[in-house]
Amino acid sequence: MYKRKRVTAVILAGGNGSRMGISENKVYLSLGKRPAILYALETFDQHPYVDELVFVTKKEEWKSAEALLRAEKLKKPWRLVLGGDSRKASVRNAIATVHNEIVLVHDGARPLVQGDSIGACVEALDRYDGAVVAIPMEEEVYRVSKKQEAPKRLTQTRYAAQTPQGFYTKTLRECHLRHRENANITDDSCLLELEGYKVGIVKGELCNVKLTTPMDLSIATAYLSKLNNVEIEETLEYLNVLNF
Repeated sequence: MYKRKRVTAVILAGGNGSRMGISENKVYLSLGKRPAILYALETFDQHPYVDELVFVTKKEEWKSAEALLRAEKLKKPWRLVLGGDSRKASVRNAIATVHNEIVLVHDGARPLVQGDSIGACVEALDRYDGAVVAIPMEEEVYRVSKKQEAPKRLTQTRYAAQTPQGFYTKTLRECHLRHRENANITDDSCLLELEGYKVGIVKGELCNVKLTTPMDLSIATAYLSKLNNVEIEETLEYLNVLNF
């Protein structure tokens, strides 16, 4: 709970492993000898602001997801919600079940989210209608048009968005309903901006990497070792998973 406002964390776990080069759902890949999704689950479960967890899963993975969550013996109340045919539909299904005032939406493929980011995301709602965890982009960004011979450098600060993203549940639900048929908008914060709401950016963490490719899994493994203050093993477990 945050300032007498109850908080629900929605964790999206209905993805796939196509770009990872595997047939299984990437959130269940082994990271530090545990399913990757468990790290994010534990972090949200242990955070003092979070009151309940909503785990969004696919129909074919419902039983295995339920078994995993039961075995984890989470402290906070939790429930499963069936995902939709897109990320946007999955979020819409999840928030339709949420009665708490604040909702956090997190991609389960980001296992190493940190408690500080979760807290900052919730606290930012004192000033904004929505909040996005993000990190400044270190690389230079250029814009090139078809008629332009040389690229134009963009000098303003650019951010790489992460999750969680935080919202007032009623506001997010209304924005989803208004843009239900707009398939081009998949990011929740963009839905708020389309409706004129103010969305703030809070500092993210480099370790909050999204598992998309095999390289991402190796990076997450390195960050996990650093977070645990242990030496990085020479042979990364993901090599065994992918049969390299």
